[in-house]
Amino acid sequence: MLTSNSSSGIYSNAFSGSMYTSMHYLDFDDKLVAGMGNGSIRFIDVAQDRKLHLWKSDAVENSLSSLVSAICSCGSDKLKTERTAHSPSWLAAGLSSGHCRLLDARSGEIVALWRAHDGYITKLAASGDHLLVSSSLDKTLRIWDLRRNLSSQSNIFTGHSDGISSFAIWGHDIISISRNKIGLSSLSRSAYEQGGQKHILPQKLYSADKGMRNLSVLSTISILPFSRLFVVGTEDGYLKICC
Repeated sequence: MLTSNSSSGIYSNAFSGSMYTSMHYLDFDDKLVAGMGNGSIRFIDVAQDRKLHLWKSDAVENSLSSLVSAICSCGSDKLKTERTAHSPSWLAAGLSSGHCRLLDARSGEIVALWRAHDGYITKLAASGDHLLVSSSLDKTLRIWDLRRNLSSQSNIFTGHSDGISSFAIWGHDIISISRNKIGLSSLSRSAYEQGGQKHILPQKLYSADKGMRNLSVLSTISILPFSRLFVVGTEDGYLKICC
């Protein structure tokens, strides 16, 4: 039985060490990386349907701060010239406490650990080899240059009035979603190298429902490849294609 935690909206059973709390697919060798409720990371062989190695957290404890809420890697979505995906050099794990871990993808060694947000991290995504984008229930979107001191960076996008549930990257643009609104941010070099706060201007996303304009709470977003369309998932169970 899952018991809802009214203060955070997270199910209390998620803090069990065996509960998977986030997932990320590695194209290059058909593996699934799963974050767990105790801060550990499990690798799973999808083709053979079996568990592989486990990277344990330094301090395994059943607490809110140790839940892995988001995972991403660099390289899993990139293609070599021969059209085969190559191994990522790092993995990033976002925690429900707002902290983020950067790990060596080969050894599991923690390369960096820093306070990325003031709340639950909802999504992480890589852009190129050295940029990491993160979103949080603290209503902010942030860009991190992994070549620099992570604890002193301040590339923050504000403007959403509710927590950001997800985002998608398309070229140099970031589309973020918060409740029933979407916002557009830039990943251009000038945007993140200047530092400081930038403002997002969210707009309500309406959908047609029997001739009526409907506002649904958005939970996830993904860009359709080779098109200018994107798909959003809603909390009432719908998938909607938008342009």
